[in-house]
Amino acid sequence: MNDSNFDSQKVKNHLLGFPGGEITIDWNYANEGIAIIWLNHVEKRNSITGKMMVDLSNCIDKLETWTEGKAVIICGKGVNFCSGGDLDFVKENANPTKAFNMSSWMISTLSRLGDLEMVTVCVAHGPTLGGGAEISTFCDYMLVTENVKFGFIQGCLNIITAWGGGTRLIQKLGERRALTLFLTSKILSAEECVSFGLAEKVISAQNFLEDALDWLKEYVKHNHQVIRSFKSLVNTSRGLDHETLKRERQLTSELWGATGHIAKINEFSRNKKSNSSK
Repeated sequence: MNDSNFDSQKVKNHLLGFPGGEITIDWNYANEGIAIIWLNHVEKRNSITGKMMVDLSNCIDKLETWTEGKAVIICGKGVNFCSGGDLDFVKENANPTKAFNMSSWMISTLSRLGDLEMVTVCVAHGPTLGGGAEISTFCDYMLVTENVKFGFIQGCLNIITAWGGGTRLIQKLGERRALTLFLTSKILSAEECVSFGLAEKVISAQNFLEDALDWLKEYVKHNHQVIRSFKSLVNTSRGLDHETLKRERQLTSELWGATGHIAKINEFSRNKKSNSSK
């Protein structure tokens, strides 16, 4: 599979066939140059459905045209940020072709999030796992609450990072530290996120948005043109390793839907049903 096989409109229509939850922009702080992206799928711990993948892309469309914006905070409604991909969506898309298309869509969307000419901050609270951890890597900064459980647990499902978070984590932490998180599937506490170099600060779980806005003040004090120019400079200097992202996407498509992956999905489903019945 290669890029010539990727039909954006066709993939979008396919993703919209998996409803549930929403991702929206809160403009209440726009006069301060700040937008808030909310993940809202509370009944499923803000797991990402196909429809939410399209929502996120639509949000980035709007933010890319907001020329006076200074910063974006991304966070989740309810008790956590994001528990990863929606299990029902994953089960229905567990084959190489669908995995390739889903991965292509999310890598493109999250790369655009990372390339916004604004400061981007992820607030990780509660379980922030798998795909949720991947989303955080595309932000400039991460703040964590004292109750966060952060981990790249993809290996536990016999897959790898599917949304480009593997490439991004390597860029942020370096090869050795990133590989440690991938191979151990270790779930980090708030303090461990800070010591590992993933997060800037531990904030309150009860007042995470207020604390995040307070922390952000020091980073948005300059004129929006200055902030956007500095961020553009960082984007140009950093860049994304497109060959590595392509390889990550290819490896994803090879592992999704394989025997080991299907077995782990079924195991997770059984455990989920068992826990909910207790």
